Parts: sequence; C-alpha cells; structure tokens
Amino acid sequence: MRLRNLCCAILTALAWLLISAGVAHAHGGMAGPDEMGPPLGISVALGLACYYVITLWPSRERADGAKHGKAVRRGAR
Repeated sequence: MRLRNLCCAILTALAWLLISAGVAHAHGGMAGPDEMGPPLGISVALGLACYYVITLWPSRERADGAKHGKAVRRGAR
C-alpha cells in the first residue's frame, strides 16, 4: 500500500511539472522581469499603503462619546 501511495504521489508531481512547463512555455516570451518588475513593485507599494491607511485611519466618534464599532460599557471605570 505504501508503494502505491508513493507511486501515485510521484506521478501526480510529474503531471504537475509537465502541465506547468507547458503553461510557462506558452507564455514565455510575453512578459519578462523587465516588463513585469515595475508594475509588480508599484502594485505591492499601493497595496501596503492602502493597508496601512485603512488600519491606521481614526475611527469616528458617536454622539455618546464612544468610538464607532466599540461597545460602550456601562458602570465600568
């Protein structure tokens, strides 16, 4: 049973390698590091900037003085 599982795992890995090689070959000359580097860097920078803007954005206060989205504790110090 172990040998069968090992053979299935090896065959699956080989199939994935063959499939990925075909896909890589089909798209090989379309975009290299020179064309993909700057847009990828800009998208990472924009993603990080947006993440930190959303994370650090101050929440608005409600009329009762509590911050939006937080429960108000009654009777607590």
